[in-house]
Amino acid sequence: MKKVAIGLVIVGVLILAGVTIFNRPAGPSQASSLAPADSVFFANIPNVPLTGFRWSRTALAQIAAEPEVRAFLEKPLARFNESPTNKETLDILTKLKPGNIYLAATSAPEQDFRGILGVQFWGKREDFLTAVAKARAALPPATGEPTKEEYRGLEITVTQHGDLLLHTAVAGRWGFFTNDASLIKEALDRATGNAQSPPLAANPRFLKVITELFAEPDLLVFLQPEKALDALLAVGRSIGATAIPDHVDELKLTEAAGGAWKMDGEMIRDAFFLLREGSGGLAETISHETIALTTPETTLFGNFVLNFSSLPNWLDRLAESYPNATQGLAPLVQSVAEGYGPECALIGSIPSDDQNPSLLVAMKVRNPNQSLLANATVIPGSQGGTAVHLIPHPLMPIAAAQNEKFLILGTDPKSVSEALEAHSKTLQDSPDFQNARSAYRNSNEAFCYLDTRVVFERTYGAILPIIKMSAALMPDMSQKWDIEKLPSPPTIGQHLPPIVFSQKRILDGTRMESSGPVSMSQFLILAGSASAALNQTLFGP
Repeated sequence: MKKVAIGLVIVGVLILAGVTIFNRPAGPSQASSLAPADSVFFANIPNVPLTGFRWSRTALAQIAAEPEVRAFLEKPLARFNESPTNKETLDILTKLKPGNIYLAATSAPEQDFRGILGVQFWGKREDFLTAVAKARAALPPATGEPTKEEYRGLEITVTQHGDLLLHTAVAGRWGFFTNDASLIKEALDRATGNAQSPPLAANPRFLKVITELFAEPDLLVFLQPEKALDALLAVGRSIGATAIPDHVDELKLTEAAGGAWKMDGEMIRDAFFLLREGSGGLAETISHETIALTTPETTLFGNFVLNFSSLPNWLDRLAESYPNATQGLAPLVQSVAEGYGPECALIGSIPSDDQNPSLLVAMKVRNPNQSLLANATVIPGSQGGTAVHLIPHPLMPIAAAQNEKFLILGTDPKSVSEALEAHSKTLQDSPDFQNARSAYRNSNEAFCYLDTRVVFERTYGAILPIIKMSAALMPDMSQKWDIEKLPSPPTIGQHLPPIVFSQKRILDGTRMESSGPVSMSQFLILAGSASAALNQTLFGP
């Protein structure tokens, strides 16, 4: 997009970097009363000082305070503190004392996104103007002199930076940045009690979504995909991209969506709500029976309902990108779609000994006459009362076993056989699962439990020697990080409670919630980033 508000993003990042610095009350949140009612995107940190206080109590903060971790971070932190730019930025933020921050964007099919960043500050007006000057200095050089416009007794300053026209103004304790003249005037009107148009706080969709999220979150995000898609599609067409009609129609069914993140003691919680009014309940819900296949040592347990009839089409799309991995799977997937589901589960474990991790897929039997194992080969010497079959595949044979309730698929015949045996105790008997029981019982569409401590300690412990060996071969890495001071797995693992995710369909949409040392959404982002970083470190670009 030609007029992306670069200045808004830069200032936002600078201010968010100071989240943990300040401990001064920020007052009640006013952000949704200042943002436009037709915002297609809205993000808000309601109380920066409170967020900083909450952070100090989280499991991540406890990890950062460990002597081993502090020793490992000593070298990169020293480089950060020595940077004149970082010192200047921190000084600006310390004086500015931000309290409430929001970013809102509006759009229409015929125009680019219009965005506005609002910052409530408790420093002096001059401190805000210093932050504005820092932001402008980071942009392309301004064309010509700044222009000033008086509006209802307030001053609006306008500068031109390439394609970006940056408008800034101050009203009381609020400062505004935007790439659109009308947006800053509307914000000034609302901040001074002269609003001529309704704010986001009066939007019925916004009100519906936030009632399904946490009260007093540390971060709130609201999105109206139905409206944003039209603008995104227009941009896509302008650069020659072609939209997939089925995907567009599916996205437009979501009238609004929201997410909230909150630090609660050692836990970080998140909640998401997708508003689809009149969508109705689920035809099939989780029966909570598959947990009988677990043991107290189960590391991963995911239970969900799935539209099995769509599996053949999904495989066809996957085969376009991964033809070798999907070769020969079409008959298998077709049999699954006709005879099993819609409930299934993922069950994983990471043994403490030298055994390989195991991952099993469990599916409820729907049509016993459509058995996947009718033509499969029985593995000789199968243990237990249920025979284990072998389904050939070019990359790796699949072991499978079935009783009257479940079909189990995996790569390890022993694990497949043991899953169908009667267990005297299951994951529900694990002490670490007790705080997840309520979320498990209340979920009707999806649930996931991840023993974060076990996953981290055994994964990190396995790759630690590899990282140290790689550092010995790459001097550049040792200059940036003191690899010999990497903390031991238990030092970090002791602060990692399980991650729990639940999903529930209600009359007007879908609600998702998770909690842990990081939330499920954060874990997926971190896992992807860590994987990419490790790949870059070990194998290069």
